Amino acid sequence: MSRVLVIDDSPMLVELTVRALTAAGYQVSGAQDLTSLNQKLSEGPFALILMDVNMPEMFGDDVVEYLRSQKKVTSKLVLYSDISEAELAGKTKASGADGYILKSGGLEAVISGVMNLIGAPALGVPAAVPAPAPTEAPQAAPAAPAPIASTGLKAAPSTGGRKPRILIVDDSEMTARIIEADLVTKGFEVHVADTADKATKIILKKQTRPDLVLLDVRMPNVNGEQFCRFIKSNSLFKGIKVLLCSGENVEELQRICREAGADGYIPKDAVMSNLVAKELMPQGGE
Repeated sequence: MSRVLVIDDSPMLVELTVRALTAAGYQVSGAQDLTSLNQKLSEGPFALILMDVNMPEMFGDDVVEYLRSQKKVTSKLVLYSDISEAELAGKTKASGADGYILKSGGLEAVISGVMNLIGAPALGVPAAVPAPAPTEAPQAAPAAPAPIASTGLKAAPSTGGRKPRILIVDDSEMTARIIEADLVTKGFEVHVADTADKATKIILKKQTRPDLVLLDVRMPNVNGEQFCRFIKSNSLFKGIKVLLCSGENVEELQRICREAGADGYIPKDAVMSNLVAKELMPQGGE
């Protein structure tokens, strides 16, 4: 049996994890609270249940005890968190969970961890996702991230004749559409999303996966910093550049660039469309 249940209060993280494990060949469902958890359990047994540790309604290590004692679940139970490894290992041992996976390891760590615990998916589905390309030698990072205007960042030249793709993630439709219209006239393929769910679906599909994401940092429906960190920490999305777009002060944008791994930033008071088009235009693509 290759059924996996993912429990996390973040819809974005649930969808990312479900899609990654599904692509690896597993049958995967997601739950965000106790009600949906119980509903999923009623639909049949799971080989493994992956649960976030810190959720508003419940703690993952408490759920382990609940599932074992109250629900008599025999699935492999795995804790999943961004707390320190020492603390996570302690919670795993104290709760009786079968293992743990660090969120900092990205989706590749989830896939390999699940495979180690329950084996490859059943015959007839892919046994594993393709191995990531060899890691390039690390480049020296600047002391502090600079505005994108001075980084010289450019998108990779188009391959197979396709246009370079840009994903604009912004809750302001007017802002997004103005930038989109300008970039389209300059030869880019542009997609727009105003929520994490929509952005995630665009990134996960190979047909729409962008070369660059222009990401608003502060939005009601999207934690831009967290979304950036997820993109940059997963080898499935290797090669996607992320530019932060915000009205935050420069010091805050530099901090987010350092900690979330963004490739640069564009203050919102800049002439964004012209700046992005200039910096992304492939060499020889004028």
